[in-house]
Amino acid sequence: MQEEGEFPLDRVDVEAMRPDDYVLLSTTQDRNGAKRWKLANDIRKRKDLGIKDRILLYLRHNVGEEVTGEELKYVARKGSEWARRVRELRTEEGWSISTRFSGRPDLAAGIYVLEDERQLPAHDRYISDSTRRQVLRRDSYQCQDCGWTYEEWNPSDPRHLELHHIEHHADGGSNTEGNLVTLCHVCHDVRHQLDG
Repeated sequence: MQEEGEFPLDRVDVEAMRPDDYVLLSTTQDRNGAKRWKLANDIRKRKDLGIKDRILLYLRHNVGEEVTGEELKYVARKGSEWARRVRELRTEEGWSISTRFSGRPDLAAGIYVLEDERQLPAHDRYISDSTRRQVLRRDSYQCQDCGWTYEEWNPSDPRHLELHHIEHHADGGSNTEGNLVTLCHVCHDVRHQLDG
C-alpha cells in the first residue's frame, strides 16, 4: 500500500511495522468488529482451555458468521496448530465448519463458518499412532496428490499432512493402513469437495 501511495497516514512508519502490527484505517466506529476483537482477546487469554477449545468457543460465539483464519490463529495462540485443530473439530468431532473447499464454494479462501451449534453424532475416526506412522512412512511423508512435503513448509503456506480415508469412514471405511493415504490439508479438502 505504501509503495502504491495508498497508505493514508503520513505519520506511520510502515518500514518499522512488524507482520503482526495493525493500523486502524477507518474513522467510523465498527462496534461489531470491536466486540469480536474483545471476545477474541478474552478467549485467547484463557489458560484453562486448549487450542481446539478456544477455537470452538470463538466459532460458537459467531455461529453463521464468517470468521477469518487470522482470527482463529490469534485465538489459538499457536500459529502452526490452528488449521489442524479446525479440521479436527470438523472431521473428528462433527462440528459443521464450512470453508470454500468443504461445501461452501461461495466463501473466500481463508474464511470459516460454523453453520450451526449442532454437533454431529460421534463416531470413531481415531487412527492409532503406529498406523499413522506406517502410512506416513509408506508415502514418504509426502502428499500423494500434489507432492508437497514438510521441506517446503513456510509461514505463508502453513500446510500440514493428514491421512485421508480412501473408503470414507462414514461409509464404513476402516482406520487401517490399506484404507489410508497421506495428503496435505489443501488436497484433502479438494478430495472431499470432489467426493461431495
